[in-house]
Amino acid sequence: MTSPTHLARNWHLEDGIGFLLRLLEARYDELYQSVTGQTDITPRQFGVLVALYQLGPQTPSVLADCISCDRNTLSEMLKRMTARKLISKKNNAEDRRSIQVTITPRGEESLLAIVPAAARLQNIMLAPLPKEDRAHFLRCLLAIARNAPFASVPDD
Repeated sequence: MTSPTHLARNWHLEDGIGFLLRLLEARYDELYQSVTGQTDITPRQFGVLVALYQLGPQTPSVLADCISCDRNTLSEMLKRMTARKLISKKNNAEDRRSIQVTITPRGEESLLAIVPAAARLQNIMLAPLPKEDRAHFLRCLLAIARNAPFASVPDD
């Protein structure tokens, strides 16, 4: 086993996934605002709108799973989106204990105005990679993002 001292002295930030993911996220956030012209609809809110547009009304629980967001964060986001009339909430006819979230006409209009720029942003982010590597890169990111729980990872 390698000592902590050796690891710390030989660690290269640019080889660390956490460092690279933070750089990637910062670049994405900066480009999202400049390419989409958005300061009102965040990338996560964009995800909510896409999910509702494609899947129709959803419970917050299902919606949280769809966009990989914890329920507390989603709840706060839904409050802000409801206040801006991007979504609406109503009682769930199938389960009175829950609500259903629906995209509103205003939310749909906002989504359709942003989606071409979001597609452009995807191309900008992937541009440094050869075209033949882009799908593989996305599959690799997804594999990392959806990996099994920490406890199943062996020590090196």
